[in-house]
Amino acid sequence: MSTSKKMKSALKRALSESGITISQWAVLAALSRKERPVTAAELSVELDMDKPTVSGIVHRLIAKALVAEEASATDGRARDLVLTTAGVHTFQQCAAVAGMTSTWFLQPLSIAEQNELAKLLAKLDEERADD
Repeated sequence: MSTSKKMKSALKRALSESGITISQWAVLAALSRKERPVTAAELSVELDMDKPTVSGIVHRLIAKALVAEEASATDGRARDLVLTTAGVHTFQQCAAVAGMTSTWFLQPLSIAEQNELAKLLAKLDEERADD
């Protein structure tokens, strides 16, 4: 199993205790970074997921009362998405779980190696942003 699959599997197990999937976590995290409400279409672009997939995830998060829909102030056809108070709390819990999971997963590396890995991954991300 590849390293990325092992990391994803560890995160999946850790998040499942909170009743959240990795995809739901990605949506919660994206919404938490926003200073204004966003649409599912905007999230789909940011997360590089197709719109039907994001819509399904959003509907499950709405059913869990973690995300709320509001009428868009700029487009009468669109619905803006925001985290509810419970959504903010769940995001914070999951962020702590993700942090602990990352710390555990990267434990075999020294702090210097972890920093170098982060720097190299950021460089790849930056270089491949348009791919």
